[in-house]
Amino acid sequence: MGEKKLMLGMITLNPAAAIPSSRLNKILDALAADPKNQIWVISGRDQAFLDKWLGSKNIGLSAEHGCFMKDVGEKKWANLAAAFDMSWQVKVDEVFHRYTEKTPGSNIERKKVALTWHYRRADPELGSFQAEHCIKELKESVAKEYDVEIMSGKANIEVRPRFVNKGEIVKRLVLNPHGAKQDTHSVHKTRDDVPIDQLPDFMMCLGDDMTDEDMFRSLKEIEAEWHLKDLPKNKFGSYGVYPIAVGPASKQTIATSHLNEPAQVLETLGLLTGHVSLFESAGSVDLDDRGHITNSESSERSKSAIKAASLKRDASLNSTKR
Repeated sequence: MGEKKLMLGMITLNPAAAIPSSRLNKILDALAADPKNQIWVISGRDQAFLDKWLGSKNIGLSAEHGCFMKDVGEKKWANLAAAFDMSWQVKVDEVFHRYTEKTPGSNIERKKVALTWHYRRADPELGSFQAEHCIKELKESVAKEYDVEIMSGKANIEVRPRFVNKGEIVKRLVLNPHGAKQDTHSVHKTRDDVPIDQLPDFMMCLGDDMTDEDMFRSLKEIEAEWHLKDLPKNKFGSYGVYPIAVGPASKQTIATSHLNEPAQVLETLGLLTGHVSLFESAGSVDLDDRGHITNSESSERSKSAIKAASLKRDASLNSTKR
């Protein structure tokens, strides 16, 4: 069948320090070594950062949340926002500058296309308060004058052209076998339009940020369209779509699966490459006394059921005594 496609994201306390670990590097190299795999890192970071830390690998890169793409084996970046009016940047920069001055610990990240205001190092309460007012001001000014999108991420606000986001990149990668080399795409383009041997039969997409919801949404839209048209499934009886949110089980997401933390992402990828055995993985999971993963939804349901049964038993005993 087709290629496997994998999309990744990273997050740390300091955005500038979000560099891939040696373990992740080994896993990425192992995944990319399989000719059937096509690995993509879709990041909010700029081209220079991705080139420095991942540019030598046999993987595809997308910078600034989809504003730029560099296909596997290519040296030049494709600017997907080249024809867009960028005069909005000056006005956004002015707004961000004012909020930086009154929010100690915050800073502005000026990329080639997008502008991002980070407040991860600021006082959490003050940062959230200022972010709320900053978003409101941007929506009432810049967003009414320009076709831009104001995104609230993990302790940051990013402004970028509306038509550019991680979801659009995912559509391009899944529906067009040529990735960044393809200039046009459409979510309505279906599996019928592309030779079956050029389509992915396994799509694993991971992310922990609000901006990653665009990726999950695009994958689910593609899967729904293929299902509606009753297109051929893979040998496992599915379309191989796996949107996975990274974070607590209580996190609101449209992804169909989740991993609790980045360490579990590495473990999952390690299972795919053979760097981690199934027994090692099972041994590293904390289980409660009923065999459920600690603090998981099933564990909490089990605790609630036990408590309810105990209360019912006590009520019954009290009634009998009377």
